[in-house]
Amino acid sequence: MEPGDHLFRRESGRMIAALTRIFGVHNLALAEDVVQDAFCRALEVWRIRGIPENPSAWLMATAKNAALDVLRRQRTARAFAPELGRFLESEWTLAPVVEELFSTGVIKDDLLRMMFSCCHPQLQKAAQVPLILHILCGFGVGEVASAFVSTHAATEKRITRAKKVLARSQAVRHCRAGRFLGAPPSGPPGALLAVQRGLPRCVLRDGRTG
Repeated sequence: MEPGDHLFRRESGRMIAALTRIFGVHNLALAEDVVQDAFCRALEVWRIRGIPENPSAWLMATAKNAALDVLRRQRTARAFAPELGRFLESEWTLAPVVEELFSTGVIKDDLLRMMFSCCHPQLQKAAQVPLILHILCGFGVGEVASAFVSTHAATEKRITRAKKVLARSQAVRHCRAGRFLGAPPSGPPGALLAVQRGLPRCVLRDGRTG
């Protein structure tokens, strides 16, 4: 039995949400690299040993261990999530904090954090839904382009530009603990509502509702 696309799509968004909470949204590319490595590792191991009883837990554990390795190697050379800094600097707190941030309840909150991040006011509205579909829903650039009846090149450019804006945004990078990433104090209800209304249409048009 081969792992389905739905599994990788769902777990991709969950892992990205957890990893960007730890690394900081400015390290989104690093989080995506860790997720890609986890998927590659899964395909290699599962081809030999078979798919585990709980493939979701296997993927999350792999991403969590990779995150710990990255933090240990780069914590003196790279800035991670500022509100977690003092916990990530010590071995006494590093593993327990990462373990907690990969728990199911926390990841649900982090998915919402990332959705707010993708609604950041510095991002063009036309880029917000494609960014969410790509980062949190696991859709490839070609699939997002098809959903919006656009070209692959134009969609890739839009998503890449949005990621760069998100990564360099000081409002996102230096958010306070407990705040939704990228959200003003009162939150962006109008922008988020527009995105929530737009997501189902795009997903349904592509024929994938999960």
